[in-house]
Amino acid sequence: MLNSIYTLSFILSFCYLYIMITVFRNRISVHFPMLFACILITNFGYLQMTGSDTLKMALAANQTIYLGSSFTPIFLFFCIADLVNEKLSVWLRTLLIVFGSAIFFLASSPEAGGLYYKSLTLVNNNGATLLVKEYGPLHMMYIADLIFSTAGGCYLIIKSLFRRRVVSYKNSILTMVAVTISILFYGIEKLSGLNIPLIPIGYMIAQTIVLVLLTRISMYDVAAISSDVLLETSIGGIICFDTKGHFLGADADAYDWFPEVHRLNIDSGFNKDDSDFFKQVWKWIFGHDTETSAVIEREGKFYLLEHSIRQENKFKKVHVIFMRDETESMTYNQMLESTVEEKTRTLRKMQNDIILGMASTVEDRDSNTGGHILRTSEVMNIFVKYLKRTKFKPDYPPRSWNNLIKAAPLHDFGKIGVPDVILNKPGRFTPDEYEVMQTHAAKGAVVVARILKNSDDTDFKTIAENVAHYHHEKWDGSGYPEKLAGTDIPFEARVMALADVFDALVSKRVYKDSLSYDTAFKIIEDSSGTHFDPDLCREFLKCRTELEALYDGYAKEQV
Repeated sequence: MLNSIYTLSFILSFCYLYIMITVFRNRISVHFPMLFACILITNFGYLQMTGSDTLKMALAANQTIYLGSSFTPIFLFFCIADLVNEKLSVWLRTLLIVFGSAIFFLASSPEAGGLYYKSLTLVNNNGATLLVKEYGPLHMMYIADLIFSTAGGCYLIIKSLFRRRVVSYKNSILTMVAVTISILFYGIEKLSGLNIPLIPIGYMIAQTIVLVLLTRISMYDVAAISSDVLLETSIGGIICFDTKGHFLGADADAYDWFPEVHRLNIDSGFNKDDSDFFKQVWKWIFGHDTETSAVIEREGKFYLLEHSIRQENKFKKVHVIFMRDETESMTYNQMLESTVEEKTRTLRKMQNDIILGMASTVEDRDSNTGGHILRTSEVMNIFVKYLKRTKFKPDYPPRSWNNLIKAAPLHDFGKIGVPDVILNKPGRFTPDEYEVMQTHAAKGAVVVARILKNSDDTDFKTIAENVAHYHHEKWDGSGYPEKLAGTDIPFEARVMALADVFDALVSKRVYKDSLSYDTAFKIIEDSSGTHFDPDLCREFLKCRTELEALYDGYAKEQV
């Protein structure tokens, strides 16, 4: 029975050591494989002991046992320090190794005057050979080694429970369980009086717990994860969470750049409403955000966050959030964008000046409507700003409102294609002449399309074409050139129609005098629902005060 237990313990110890040096080699210190090697040697010694036929063979097996067991408590202490992120001084580690070597030397020299052993007797217990020992005074060195290593390890574990920001309390508790099991089995062996070594069984259970610990620790090892990530990226910070949103750890940059991380404890969750940083982390872990990167601004600095999921093993995944300070590049990009925007504004201003100059040139051919372009542009400016302010058309983009004002001077561009003899006739048109005059709307759309053919502002191009083409259409369908009706008439053309007609009414032409404000506004009001969009017409009448002030100013300039 004992032989089978020791054989199983030895095989498991060998397998555990193999797993240790193959699976976890990049994530652990040298103390862990040394601990497992010592346990393997100890278990081999116990297995060797059960097959001993002579006292000499049993003593050789006992030497093997002490070769491992003299250093096992020491390396267990070192491993606990590693688990709880505690740095041990070089002199303390050296002193403990020397102390363990002294124990091994004394235990391997049974002839040393009864100092470590008083007597050694070979007995057979259920087919297994055991060595019954009567200890001498120096055996207390081994007891002292056990007490110091165990007490020291327990002290470090308890200390770690108060440092949850950097140590997982679950890992600390598991470590405590592993140490407790080792002590428990040693105590049972010594106090039971059965002379049956139970330590291999305790080691077997403790090793299993340590491997579970290492599996968890691989998730918390931010330094190791970041070293992998840094091979793929540039230098930066890193923070890790498990799939349930529990904090696993972070490096110094993460703590510096996002101070709210200081509020987290290892294994604790986070509140997504605490900050924009945690809100983004929540989206990646629980919100299934498909974007793998995000930029967060803090006090004038810009941090690029990149999210990835690393498969640590078959059952464990870690959410790794890598971060870089992109302030310099962002600032450069902003300066570059600002320069491009400034150049774009300059080019568009030049384009607008050229278009306005061409519109003025076209108007100069028409001696009957002097100043019409300037005046209608100002009317449009007043009316459009009013509509925008009152949110008359909430789905109309702000940029389109501005483009509508810019497009107003182009509404009569088509007059460039009307013969001078008709355009400058000092009187009313004949039906045939009026028919030719009506062609300016369709021609205007063609001319505007050609001029803006290569423009990258498609919104302005569409609005300008609509204004030129359809500003003479009427709500009841009696206008020209397409006889559109109602909302089939583009919105911008319906707005332009009001400004165009109002200026024609209150301005003096060669064939008529200007009308009074009362008369002009009465005509527009009466044309609501026939000539004009009734909703727009109602809003236009509300601009009367501003429009009268505008034309009063024009009248003063002419005096």
